[in-house]
Amino acid sequence: MKDPWIGRATALLIGGVSGAYLPEQVRLWAFGVLILLGVRLVFWRPRDFFGRVFRPEILLLGASLLFGNAYGALADRTLLDPISLDHVGIVGHIQDWNISEDKIVGIVRVEEVEGGTSKDTSDTADTAYALGEHWRGLYGQSYRLTVYADRLGQIPGEWMRVQQGDCVSFLARLERPKPIGTPGAFDLRLYYAVRGLSGTLSAQGDVVLLSAGQSSLTWKIRQQVRSRLQAWDPEETGVLEGIFFGDSSRIPDVVQERYKVTGVLHVFAASGSNVAFVLGLSWMLLCFLPKQLRISGTVVVLLLYAALCGGNAPIVRATVLGIVVLLGRLGRGNVATLRWLCFAAVALFIQNPLIIQDLGFQLSFAAAWGLVVLTPRILKGKWLERLPKLLRFAVAGTFAAQIATLPLLISAFHRLSLIGFFANVFILFILGSVLEVGLVGVILSFSGWLSAPFFQASLWLLAGTNTILKMLAEIPYADVWVLNPGPLFWIIWYGGIGIILWGRERVLFAVKVSLIQLSRGLSGSALKILEHCPLRLRGVLQRLQVTMLTRVRFREWLPIRIGGILLIVLFLWSPWNLQNDLEVVLIDVGQGDAILIRTPENHAILLDAGPRSDRFDAGERIVLPYLLQSRIGHLDALLITHEHQDHIGGVRAVLANIPTDWVGIPDVAEQLENEEWQEGLPFELLYQSERLRTLQVGDRIELDSGAWLDVLGPTKVLRGTHSDPNNNSLVLKLNYMGQSIMLTADMEQEEMEEIFETGVDLENSIFKVPHHGSRFSLYHPWLDGIHPQAVCISVGKNTFGHPSPEILSYWEERHIPVYRTDEHGTIQFRIGERGVEILPGR
Repeated sequence: MKDPWIGRATALLIGGVSGAYLPEQVRLWAFGVLILLGVRLVFWRPRDFFGRVFRPEILLLGASLLFGNAYGALADRTLLDPISLDHVGIVGHIQDWNISEDKIVGIVRVEEVEGGTSKDTSDTADTAYALGEHWRGLYGQSYRLTVYADRLGQIPGEWMRVQQGDCVSFLARLERPKPIGTPGAFDLRLYYAVRGLSGTLSAQGDVVLLSAGQSSLTWKIRQQVRSRLQAWDPEETGVLEGIFFGDSSRIPDVVQERYKVTGVLHVFAASGSNVAFVLGLSWMLLCFLPKQLRISGTVVVLLLYAALCGGNAPIVRATVLGIVVLLGRLGRGNVATLRWLCFAAVALFIQNPLIIQDLGFQLSFAAAWGLVVLTPRILKGKWLERLPKLLRFAVAGTFAAQIATLPLLISAFHRLSLIGFFANVFILFILGSVLEVGLVGVILSFSGWLSAPFFQASLWLLAGTNTILKMLAEIPYADVWVLNPGPLFWIIWYGGIGIILWGRERVLFAVKVSLIQLSRGLSGSALKILEHCPLRLRGVLQRLQVTMLTRVRFREWLPIRIGGILLIVLFLWSPWNLQNDLEVVLIDVGQGDAILIRTPENHAILLDAGPRSDRFDAGERIVLPYLLQSRIGHLDALLITHEHQDHIGGVRAVLANIPTDWVGIPDVAEQLENEEWQEGLPFELLYQSERLRTLQVGDRIELDSGAWLDVLGPTKVLRGTHSDPNNNSLVLKLNYMGQSIMLTADMEQEEMEEIFETGVDLENSIFKVPHHGSRFSLYHPWLDGIHPQAVCISVGKNTFGHPSPEILSYWEERHIPVYRTDEHGTIQFRIGERGVEILPGR
């Protein structure tokens, strides 16, 4: 490598990534291996590697890797423990403050804390919690504060008077996020920690203004801009503010989805894309200055823009990376730029080791690396020669950034925009113009009549952009959901990039030398083996060895070796090496149900798909990503227990993106025509009798490997009960290898009585508590007669009191462990030869 500092920084970052992402049980082994390698280097013999001159450098690389691994592995210990308390007295300073129509969102730095109650502890524990050492840890922490409107849609009056810099006192619900409980889910605790936040505060009641503070100039400018933009359509101005300051709170969901489908949602992130726009525009505007002054002026512009965006962690990170790219241009070329880029990444990692796990940092660094390293290579392509110079650089830069970030985007979002490349090339100029013209309006926002023409011009450009993006988003397969590609895809993708950058000839030469050394080592081992073989067999093997080493040329022997390596990989990764277990997964979808059944032969059945509301669709946000993360691209069946939104809500999103053989519902006769069923099921499915099946008592769904599902209920359509939809739920019993799991949906006592009276075998290994732990499902004749190893409850935040104290007390008195998705996250049950294994996600 031309610049050794790049190698040292890269080794440190690779060590950090390995320490952060390796499972805890593997981290100690990895650290031990690195220690052994270090000890091996201490007793170096020059002929072992490349000579004495390389010894210090390899020692430095090894030390960097070791330090990065240890530092990254210990990063999780800086995360705060979860807390959930009501009516906490808070005294703090407002650091940021944004008022919208239905809520206020800001950042508050806590100065004093008192009081507080917890539903998970007794009164004595609450008092100890309020007065103990835990509170002292809250001082000086920053929290995201939300003030919601009341039932009349009004925000308490005193809150409307608060401004940035004020010192206030109020009561709030304090929450610090729990650790991630579902593989591949969004890690809110990590997200807050990287951005300097400890959790959230939800105001409970009005506020007392203790003292007025001095608002920052940048906050005043943002508020002034918002007041100037009130003369236009709020939907359009919300998008404009998102482009200016990265504030997407006022952008409608339908617009965000349009930008997401076309692959340009990053323009609202106030991070890499915004900084890139500002950097590019400033660089072009200052083209008349000498190189040093041009770079200095652009650095100043970036710093001012970061302050204008509020100085949050993503914009600071992107600004640092942008500045080091500029400083790199003071050197002799791309090497200096890449060195400063690596230095910036290392500095950010040392300042906060959690940042190595942050997707925003990963995307920013990867995109910057692609622009620095890949863009010059792409510009050499003959297919770009016919394009104008400015367009040529835009196409090459966009292509380079997308190549560098593609695996990250797929693994994080499981979505691939097929038109993202063309849309990004398009918006590079249009949205760049929107930002340039709009920022002039921001600078002139002290005057309404001076800033209005620039804001109007920006809105006209934005309207045209939105029209084109809407057309692109409506193209069939504009974006697609994709399976988790797995580590092999990462190796092939970035390995291929490495081969291109390093040179194919160098790679082939290195592989050839390694294989020759391997052959010599194997031949030495073979000679030792021959010494113990019978004389006749020894002669045959010697002749075969001579033939392999002398008559077979390297190019003839190379495909055989590659084939052998691929065969080894195939055996290591093949499905037949997996355990012969049946998996049942209670996906944590909050207050709702979504259960995945995965057979030993990798067939999958989904039972319900979580809740859906105007603001949240668990099918799209949780269930679908989980299926794709688990590499499930096909469902044998999707069974819907009943029509309530917390069960049927996410079905549409799943069916729209995952091929499904058939959909099963309970036999509820004419109730299938009610509004909830009609809204929950896709319209075309209601009239496809070959795909929509009604399930009745006595039906059996045969799976593979000797597993099956028995339908136990509803025995008949019940009417006039406490809840007819709940009491007509589809009740199933999963059987495999002498074990069983009872899947009870939301049945209540009336349906439990009907099933109990049929005399069917209700004994089971795992019992799913009905209706999220509702007290209306506490039917003693049924429950007293079963002896499960454990019970599970699918539940989230709710206003129904689920799970009820009576349910929890009942199972506690029976000394049967209870697993809850709100506490344990996604819960996995594995049934195999060893019995039932329970794997909580948290």
